[in-house]
Amino acid sequence: MRIMTSNIWGDYFKNPVDVREDFLYDVFKKYDADIIGLQEVTPGWYKGQMMQQWLSEEYMFVGTELADNKNYVPFVYKKNLSLISKGYEYLENTPDASKAITWAVLKREDGGIFAVCNTHFWWKTGPEHDVIRVDNANQLVNLMKALKNRYNCPVFAFGDMNCVLASDVFKVYAENGVKHLLDLAEKKCEVGSHHGDPVLKEDGRYHGTKTEKDKTLSIDHMVALGDGFKILEYMIVEDQKALDATDHSPVYVDVEFLN
Repeated sequence: MRIMTSNIWGDYFKNPVDVREDFLYDVFKKYDADIIGLQEVTPGWYKGQMMQQWLSEEYMFVGTELADNKNYVPFVYKKNLSLISKGYEYLENTPDASKAITWAVLKREDGGIFAVCNTHFWWKTGPEHDVIRVDNANQLVNLMKALKNRYNCPVFAFGDMNCVLASDVFKVYAENGVKHLLDLAEKKCEVGSHHGDPVLKEDGRYHGTKTEKDKTLSIDHMVALGDGFKILEYMIVEDQKALDATDHSPVYVDVEFLN
């Protein structure tokens, strides 16, 4: 099974969706993930063809049912998976309603159960803002523990956590048995996930460039609580269309379930 996370660059900055969404969807089609967690799904993205039409051909949506497109962190899953339960939480003590967690418990075709949490943490820098991200991490960990205990299954969490590997967020994870999937992967990518804003050129398209940062400076992460699986690959997508469509490269893992 392939799980992907992708901050799709909300149109906060006069960066319209319609000149980028086809490139991003082409990336999603190419990598053919079973689950895609999305962040920065602004109202402009909700009105676009990718959310309105293209993804619905192969995927079911979780989180898009909130009124007035107020969920900026929905995700999609392949139609061969079955939904058992789902939910949504705003991140507490966080002064931004776009920062939240959307979660679901899913059943595979072989009957195995697993849970996923898609999130986007607080973004500003500085010690006072690090404290908010630690709160975000604790809330996510508490949810992961509750899902693991209730359904007796592994729980995967992913998203734009707006922090690097040396941050206190990962101390919270380590103290609670939450493992970074990069550490578990048999094959892994060595580059960072954030490459910066693409630039609008005269051709009417955005153009991005590869990052020079390494994996220790990634701010998009994939973690898990529990066992019964192994991680075959942990990869950063650096296709040109991904670089052109958004400021964050999608990240994916290939998971093999053992039971």
